[in-house]
Amino acid sequence: MNDEQIKRAFGKVLKELRESKNISQEALAHAIESHATHISRLENGHKQPTLTTLFKIAEKLEIEPEEFIIKTKSKSLKS
Repeated sequence: MNDEQIKRAFGKVLKELRESKNISQEALAHAIESHATHISRLENGHKQPTLTTLFKIAEKLEIEPEEFIIKTKSKSLKS
């Protein structure tokens, strides 16, 4: 798996989890002290999060960071 596959997979997982919690990009961005454009770039696979950002997102979406990684790995292997 390459960088692009990982970024795309992370973005898909992020969007699925965010939408399952009925949280807008704007609300998530505000909760993690970021910007909606940053969340959009993450979801579209244009950027990857820092470790700090990953932890903040995971906390807001009520998922353990390692579970986020596992879901991302699983999704990237299917791509």
